[in-house]
Amino acid sequence: MSHFKSVSPLVWIRFTFVLLALTGFGWMASAISDDAPKESPHKPQYSSDGELLVPKDYRSWIYVGTNLSTVYKKDLPGGAVSREIEETQPGSFHQIYINPEAYRTYLETQKFPESTMLIMEVYSAGTKDPKGFLSAGKFEEKRVGFEMAVKDSRRPGGGVPWAYYDFKLDAKLRPSGTAKAKPDGKCYDCHLKHAGDDNVWVQFYPVLRDRD
Repeated sequence: MSHFKSVSPLVWIRFTFVLLALTGFGWMASAISDDAPKESPHKPQYSSDGELLVPKDYRSWIYVGTNLSTVYKKDLPGGAVSREIEETQPGSFHQIYINPEAYRTYLETQKFPESTMLIMEVYSAGTKDPKGFLSAGKFEEKRVGFEMAVKDSRRPGGGVPWAYYDFKLDAKLRPSGTAKAKPDGKCYDCHLKHAGDDNVWVQFYPVLRDRD
């Protein structure tokens, strides 16, 4: 106690200023840290063997549009497959989502960034609702397909920047397990040549295509 009493008032004043300054710097550093851009939570995730996992929260992503019964021409990759789907599931709805970060970046720069993910859910077109209320029209009934397009130049196995995945559905029609990337030439070349912008069918998605 006698030691503290011997300290001059001027020293105490200096000590107080230093303490206040350090406290202020700590608060500023915390504020800067809070305001700093955080790493995107929406990035493609892969299994240990390099297959793509289904994002858990994709239903909260940006909905960009729905196609009805789109079928490629016969001479384009996937044309025969899409025609078979339409024959077994006529009038199917193709519902498209994009991860929020890629959506915002595209609106600002007109470019799709790395880690862009597009999800397509395919639903059969229902005409008879369970309560028998409808007399006309169609609605999205059962999920019959689930596909993803991912822009990731560092994806496992390498290859072209965009990769395409087709997930199997489980007994409850949910996308299950993981999916392996399709061969590069099967989808990439067709998208590169015919899609509206950077392998994405922007021409079919009003949320990306139209400017208010």
